[in-house]
Amino acid sequence: MELKEYQQGVLRKTDRYLAVLAEKRDDAVAIVEFQRSRGKEASLTNYPREAWDQLNNERVLPYLRDNQGNAVVAQYLSRYDGLHRSIPNVCFKVPTGGGKTLLATATIERIQADYFKRQTGFVLWVVPSDAIYKQTWKQLANREHPYRQMLERASGGRVKMLEKNDAFTRRDVEEQLCVMLLMLPSAARKSKETLRLFRDSGRFTSFFPIEDDSEANNALLNLVPNLDENDLADFGYANGVLPGVRSVKMSLGNVLRLVQPVVIIDEGHKAYSDTARDTLCGFNPRFIVELSATPNTNGKHQSNVLVNVPGRDLKDEEMIKLPINVINEDKGGWKHTLSVAHAWLDELHKEAQALQNETGRYIRPIMLVRVERTGKEQRDNAFVHAEDARQYLLEQLGAKEEEIRLKTSETDELGDDDLLVETCAVKYIITKDALREGWDCPFAYVLAILSKTTANTALTQMIGRVLRQPHAQLTNYQALDECYVYTFDQDVTEAVNGVRKGLQDEGMADLASSVKAGDSSSSQKQAAKRKTINRKNKFANLPPIFLPRVLHKDGSPAGYRALDYDRDILGELDWECFRFLQAESVNVEADEKLQRTIARIDIDKKGKEGGQTVLDLAQEERQRMPDEGLDIPFLVRQLLDVVPNPWQGMRILEETLESLRKRGVSEERIYANRLDLLQVMKQDLRQQVSEASEALFRSKLKSGEISLRLVSSNDPELNWRLAETLELDVLDTDPLLRKKNGEPLERNFFEEVYLKEFNELEKNTAWYLDDQESIYWWHRIAVNSRSYSVQGWQRQRVFPDLLACVHGTEDGKFRFSVLETKGEHLKGNDDTEYKRKLFELLTECAKTAVRAGELHLEHEQSEITFTMLLEDGWKDQIVTVC
Repeated sequence: MELKEYQQGVLRKTDRYLAVLAEKRDDAVAIVEFQRSRGKEASLTNYPREAWDQLNNERVLPYLRDNQGNAVVAQYLSRYDGLHRSIPNVCFKVPTGGGKTLLATATIERIQADYFKRQTGFVLWVVPSDAIYKQTWKQLANREHPYRQMLERASGGRVKMLEKNDAFTRRDVEEQLCVMLLMLPSAARKSKETLRLFRDSGRFTSFFPIEDDSEANNALLNLVPNLDENDLADFGYANGVLPGVRSVKMSLGNVLRLVQPVVIIDEGHKAYSDTARDTLCGFNPRFIVELSATPNTNGKHQSNVLVNVPGRDLKDEEMIKLPINVINEDKGGWKHTLSVAHAWLDELHKEAQALQNETGRYIRPIMLVRVERTGKEQRDNAFVHAEDARQYLLEQLGAKEEEIRLKTSETDELGDDDLLVETCAVKYIITKDALREGWDCPFAYVLAILSKTTANTALTQMIGRVLRQPHAQLTNYQALDECYVYTFDQDVTEAVNGVRKGLQDEGMADLASSVKAGDSSSSQKQAAKRKTINRKNKFANLPPIFLPRVLHKDGSPAGYRALDYDRDILGELDWECFRFLQAESVNVEADEKLQRTIARIDIDKKGKEGGQTVLDLAQEERQRMPDEGLDIPFLVRQLLDVVPNPWQGMRILEETLESLRKRGVSEERIYANRLDLLQVMKQDLRQQVSEASEALFRSKLKSGEISLRLVSSNDPELNWRLAETLELDVLDTDPLLRKKNGEPLERNFFEEVYLKEFNELEKNTAWYLDDQESIYWWHRIAVNSRSYSVQGWQRQRVFPDLLACVHGTEDGKFRFSVLETKGEHLKGNDDTEYKRKLFELLTECAKTAVRAGELHLEHEQSEITFTMLLEDGWKDQIVTVC
C-alpha cells in the first residue's frame, strides 16, 4: 500500500535512528570485546542514550511543549531490562487515525532486517483493551491485509500469530516470526501469582530444563536471574527450601524473558504505571516501540518521542473530516435532539447519493447515538436507555430494524459486519462506552449525545469516532467533508471545549480551532466558525495571480503535464546501469566468527555420562542455512524499497551473489551475513538512485523536457492560481497582529491572518516582511495538500510556507519570492539540504522560464525566486528577497 507523505517521513526518521543505534551498539560491543581480550570485565554502555544524543545533535528529534509551553527536545529516559541492560525505546506520537498500526508493522520490518539482521524471533504486541485487541487481531491475522503482508515480508513468509493461551515451542521462535497479542491488564496487575501468564504450565517444556535437573535449573537462573522460580514446597520439600536446589517455572512470563521480544505498546500513554513499566521491562525486551497520540513528555514515566505527527498532517492528507460542527438544541429533550440529528443524516444520505451518481464513489453516512444506560435491568424514565433510542428511531423516525445496531460491553449486534460494503444496511449505532476506542469507521459522520449529565465526558471520549474521512480523500461536497456533533441543553462554550479536549486526547490539539459551533447563542462568539476571508481592498482588482509548477513535456494540447516522480524520474532511470558497487570489497564475516549470541538461550546437555551441563549464551550458533538455501524472493523484496523493479532487483542480487562466490565466500557465510549484506546493498543503491535521479532531473531541466513555467491553461495541475477568497475555521481571538503595537498587519494579501496557521519562525518572518517597504504584499500559502508545491528529484513534494510580492528595481516591476522556513534544529539534515539544492536550481530555472502571455504572475513581473530561510540567519537571507 502507498504510504502518506508524513508516514514516509516517520519511517525515514526511524531508518536514521536505527542506523545510528546500530553504530553505537557495535562500538559498545567492540569496547567490551577489547576489554575482555585484556582479561578485564566490561559491560555494554548505555548505547541507546548515546544514539539519542547524536540524533539530538543532528537536529533530528522533534520539539515538544513543556509545562510552560516552551518548545524543547525532551530529555532521554533510559529503561533497563530485568538483567539491568539498557533497552532501546522510542515513541511515535501519531494522532488517532494516523495509521499507528501501519507504522508499527513497517517499523518491525526495519528493526528485524536492518537492526537485528534476522527474519525470526518474537514480537509482543501489547494493547490496552479488548476492543483494540479484536481490531488488531483481525488485521494481523488476515493474510490479505496490508499490515500482515508487511510482517510476511519481514519474515520471508513465516509469520505465526499467537494469543496468550496458545502453545508454541522454541523451534517456532527460531524458525518463524512469532507475533503474540497481549492485553496490558493480563501482564500489569500487582499480584502476578493470580495471573495465568506467570503460572507454571506444561506447554513450554522446550524452553526449560526438567524440574528435577537442579544443575541445569541453577545454570539457567545464574544466566537469567529474573526468571520466576517454583515454590519447592509444592514438590514436597519442607519450608520450600533445599540447599542448592532451584526450579524455574515453565510459564509464559518466563518464556518471554528468555526470547527477549521486540515489544510494541499500543496506546503507550496507558502503560505509565510502575507495575506496567516494570512488568514490560521485566520481560527482557530487546526493543520497545510505543504508539500514542498523547504520550507523556515529562516526569517519571515520560516517553522518548522520536517522531511527532501533528493533526495538520492528517488534515493535509485528507484523512480526517473537518471542521467539526457542534450543534446544541436549547429546546426539547433527547428526543428532539435525536430527531434533528436524524434529519441531518437524511440530508447527508442525499449528498452521498449525489456523489455516487457523479463519481461512482459509495459513502453511507452513519450516526452514532450515545445513551446513558444499556443494561437489561437499567431501563427507567430517569435515564436515556439504548432501547428507548431504538424504539424512537423505529416508531417515530421511520428507521428500519436492520439499520440499527446496539454495541455494548454485553451486546455486540455489529459482530463481524463490514460497515463499508454497499450491501450493509447499518445507519445507526447505539452505544454507551463500547466505541470509545479501537473502533474506526470512516462512514461515521454524526454523533448524537443523549446523555446530558455526562455530555462533556462523552464528547471528549467519542469525538475520534467520527473524524475519519472515507477513503482518505475529500469528496468536495462540503457536507460530506465535515462531521457533526449534536447535544441538548448544554452550554455551547463547554460543549465546544469538550470537543476540543477530545481532539487534544486524539493527538490533534493543533486543530482545536476546527471546531465550529452551530448554536445561535451569544456563546458562539467564543467558538470557532467558518469565515470567508477576502483580499484586501487595495489588492482586490489585481489580475489573476499564478505560480508556475514543475512540468514535463507531453503530447497534450497544452504541451505539458505535471511532473510525475514515478513515471518521469524513476521510470526513466537506466536501471541496467545499477549494481552493487561494493560487491568485490564488502566485508563478509569469517566462519570462525559465526559463533555468537543472536536469538535464543540454548541448553546443551552432554548426556548423563557426558559431564557437566553447558549453558553459555556467548557461544550460541547462528541459525543454520536451511536445506533449500537462500530465500531469494525474500531478499529481492527487501530491495524493492530502493529498486522498485523486481526483475532489476533480482539481477543486482544475482550479480552480487556471483561476485561473492567468485571471492570464495561459502553459501553458509552468505546466508549468515545475508541481512547485513542487504543493508549495505540498500545504502549503496539508495545513494546511486538519488544521484542518478538528481542528474536526470537536471539534464531534463537543461534540455527543456522538464520546466518551471506557466502554460496557457487554467488547469490547476499545470498552473497554481492564488485564491480570490479563503474559507477558514477560525477563532475571533486568534488574529495575527503587528508585533510592536498590536495593530493589524499592513501588507498581508488577505484581510485577516490567524495565529493558528503559523509556527514561531513563520510568525517572525511574516512580521519582518510586513515591516519592509520593498514588500508589496505577502501571503502564507502552505495550507493543505492542495496548496502550492514543487516536485523535484525525490518522491516527497515540497510545500513552501510564504509567498512575497516584491517591488523590483524599476518602477512598475514586481517579482515573486517563494519562501520555505526551517528551524535551526533542522539545519544540515538531508531533507533540508535537498530542499535547499532544489530551491537554488528552481531559481536558476525561473530566470529563463518561458511565460505564456495570457497568464500573469503579477503585472509585469520579471522573475521568481525560491529561498530557504534557516532560523539562525534568516534575516540575512531574506535581504536578497527584499
